[in-house]
Amino acid sequence: MSDTKDNARSIENNGPSTSQTSEFPPLRSISSHNNTVINNANPTSKATSNSRPIPTTVFYNSDAVNDLAKQYNNINITNTEVTPQKSNTSSPKKKNARKKGENLELQMPRSENIPVNVQSAPPAPTRGGKTLVHEMFVNQITPLYASTSTRHLNNAAYIAQFRLMQAMYFREMYQYQYYSASAPSTPLLQQAHNSRSQNYPPTVTPQHHWPINYLQNVYQHPLLNQSYVNQNHINNHNMNRNHAFHNARQAPAAQNNNKNSPISRKQTKNKDQNDEKKFDAYISAEEVEAGLNNNTLLEGVLRINPKQFQHSYVSMDRNEQDVLIEGIRNRNRAFEGDVVVVQYIECEAEEKDDDNKQKRGKVVYIKEKVHNRTCVGVLKLMADKNRQKALFVPRDSRIPRLNIPCTNWPDNFYQDVKSYENTLFLAKVSDWYDTRFAVGNIICNIGESGDMQTETKAILAQTDLDVTPFGPEVRHLFPRLDYTIPDEEIKLREDCRQLCIFSIDPFNCRDIDDAVSCRKLGNGNYEIGVHISDVGHFLTENTVLDEKVAEKATTIYMVQKAYHMLPDEMCMLCSLFPGVDKLAFSVFWEINESAQVISHRFAKTVINSCCQLAYDHAQAVLDDKEDAEKTFPELYNGFKYQDIYDTIKTLGKISAIFRTKRFQEGALRIDQPRVSFHLNPTSGLPDSYWIYDSKESHQLIEEFMLLANMTVAKRIHEDHPKLAFLRCHPPPSSYMLNQLAKSLKPMGINIEISSAGDLHKSLLPYMNPEYADRGKAMVLNMLCAKPMTRAKYFCAGGCEDDDDFGHYALNVPLYTHFTSPIRRYADIMVHRLLAASLNYRDVPNWEVDKVRMIAAQCNKQKYNAKKAGELSTELYTLKYIEMNSPLVTEAVVVDVREKYIDVIIVAMGLNRRIFFNNDFPGEYKCIKNEAGAKLSKMELKWHKTDSSPQVEQVIEVFSLLQIEMHKGDDMVKVETKLVRPQ
Repeated sequence: MSDTKDNARSIENNGPSTSQTSEFPPLRSISSHNNTVINNANPTSKATSNSRPIPTTVFYNSDAVNDLAKQYNNINITNTEVTPQKSNTSSPKKKNARKKGENLELQMPRSENIPVNVQSAPPAPTRGGKTLVHEMFVNQITPLYASTSTRHLNNAAYIAQFRLMQAMYFREMYQYQYYSASAPSTPLLQQAHNSRSQNYPPTVTPQHHWPINYLQNVYQHPLLNQSYVNQNHINNHNMNRNHAFHNARQAPAAQNNNKNSPISRKQTKNKDQNDEKKFDAYISAEEVEAGLNNNTLLEGVLRINPKQFQHSYVSMDRNEQDVLIEGIRNRNRAFEGDVVVVQYIECEAEEKDDDNKQKRGKVVYIKEKVHNRTCVGVLKLMADKNRQKALFVPRDSRIPRLNIPCTNWPDNFYQDVKSYENTLFLAKVSDWYDTRFAVGNIICNIGESGDMQTETKAILAQTDLDVTPFGPEVRHLFPRLDYTIPDEEIKLREDCRQLCIFSIDPFNCRDIDDAVSCRKLGNGNYEIGVHISDVGHFLTENTVLDEKVAEKATTIYMVQKAYHMLPDEMCMLCSLFPGVDKLAFSVFWEINESAQVISHRFAKTVINSCCQLAYDHAQAVLDDKEDAEKTFPELYNGFKYQDIYDTIKTLGKISAIFRTKRFQEGALRIDQPRVSFHLNPTSGLPDSYWIYDSKESHQLIEEFMLLANMTVAKRIHEDHPKLAFLRCHPPPSSYMLNQLAKSLKPMGINIEISSAGDLHKSLLPYMNPEYADRGKAMVLNMLCAKPMTRAKYFCAGGCEDDDDFGHYALNVPLYTHFTSPIRRYADIMVHRLLAASLNYRDVPNWEVDKVRMIAAQCNKQKYNAKKAGELSTELYTLKYIEMNSPLVTEAVVVDVREKYIDVIIVAMGLNRRIFFNNDFPGEYKCIKNEAGAKLSKMELKWHKTDSSPQVEQVIEVFSLLQIEMHKGDDMVKVETKLVRPQ
């Protein structure tokens, strides 16, 4: 749980270039030939019988289109199906007369006492006074049909005025060759951060016959698919269509007079059903403020259960149970991570015991939309082969399914839907007013599902991370790699080039932030130094480069690659490679043999590392391996192996005392398993994997980095009490910890939860590396991690209570990040404050709000980068399983439910869920225990086969099982099933 040096390092960044877009040319509007008048009367009024016949040749300008839009402002288009009124005449009917009559009916406003939900079209968009067909369709027509049934759209297709208008525009579109592309298909990294981007082909000459991609989709629409027809045919039938339209409008009004009629009852029923599909309106900001003040409303961050998206939660208080938001409607359009305001609701079937009652609520206001409303998924046709909208299914179940209008479909999607079955798209939610579906747009085509590069792009897209490489516009803002430190700069710094300084990092590490040194003083004590790359010297504040780096905020470590926060050349310039003079920011301590810190000091320095060690090199020295010297890397500056050997031994001894003392004084550490891969150099696919193991060499570096961070935190808080850039770790949910302790106690596991130190000591018997049951240790780690909160950066001036400054897991009052400025912007902020404390620069004239905003961006990016790294690890784990499918391995049970069990794959640290359904070759039964959910058991009875007898099996929490994994239908799915016990 503690914030330590991240051991993940990777290779050099290499990203794609950006795309160019061309301007979409406007359609020509010939206003001088406009000799048609459109009737703008109220739609509910009667049609006049002396309507003028429409001329054969007609042209429309922007005003004509806008007039037509005004007519539609009064049309009520809803999901309600309108049943045609039976004719009272006794004249004989043809077989299809009623069916045709239905197609002419359009629901209209009936009376003042019946509420209507009107969706109106905005004025037709223009550019330079000329109407654009593409934008007119997207901005006017799409909103009208987005929430309607197909039936209404088919009815609207018979409106002659609209058809005629579209015919004119389509004819001009063909005549002047103005057409746009359909959904963008450029690579993700070119458009993922500009959801409005479209690629338009340049205007072509009439001799060329390019495919009209946009029209391939738009022309399928019922409102348009009959528009571009012979003009004389439209003129001949226009009057009949007009009369039919006006007659159809009056029929529903006549029916509505009888409220008890079957039609009226059906409409009432449909209205109730539609209300259930709609969200409640948000309350006002004034009501929010009043409700929060009188505690009738709750503000918090929404968390959606990824395995059961109908359930979401908002934390009330660390001492109370979270509030349950049940159902999509009660979530009220909020997404994962949004800051929401919740109103409590009562449930009729609540428990009588108020202390254990599950508090429920509904979202009434979204205070901050943190989620970016984008998602990765696949595009499918609707079940009814709808030509107006397609279904987008996100991979993340916490995001609603989307209706994608035909104007945004990829090229030739309807006719060739099978070719898009395995294509991943990035989509953005544009609106959400129906609980079943949101409305969205396709941003770009990511690529084929299953391809590792495509899947990595999808991860970066869904975690909202920008990996666009830095352009030439920032290259002049930092020196080149042949940079030589000027003598003037060396005179301003402490010269440490004669010290035995070296780095210890993962193998093949490219961004070396830190190095250590140790020398014995005349009084028998040691001077131990931590030397951190002085990135702030090269990254000038308030430049374009500084702003871009602040926005990225962190380096992103994926399995196959690292996407650096800084430009690649700047990473190389700042990294503390051996044998080269480098600028550093150093912390020195005087420490005695008992690991007591006597004093400390800070200085900007010039260093020259004598060796770049991997953790394995340092571990070989600590373990006194005979071949340690033979495997050592190249040494510089005249230092010998024995010099580094003695330094590592001294640092190892002191760091071990630090670590023991730290946990004795109340620190907590909960390790989550981390998988590392060896990738094939040719294919880039995983050849093998291993679980990251924290050894003494890792702990050596960790202890001195923690000490440096705590020492710097104290100094900048003393000197800059308002601007100090710190990091805190709030206490966990005491309610969840209490529930965990209660559930584990009947199983013979007693955990103390009064403090971080007590929890750590009570877990020690199960976390000891020599403890036999590794599976049980993994389960306990996971269970104890769930109640923990997320550590975060903050500005000291933005917190009213100093009690909020503390770090729970480390059990220290002040903490910050100082030791990794190459990969974290937070550390650069801290470097600037410390430099001001030491008079290397002026005190920053930052506003508290600015520092708070930077802290918020660092928090967001750090979480997203961590999530991306975890998803990348899971992706390569699943790929390894696919390549070695079926894979039989050991798993330990975490939870037992009625129809499934949750397990952790011991060798991979992977969480999986195993369902029991009709495919299970036997019988299963969940035995619930009233003493606690953790005591529930699953009793299995495996049927007899030709080669195996009937077998009975009992599964409970901590049970070790043999499981079989093989690739599922989707790249992100792995089918997991139990192996029959022998």
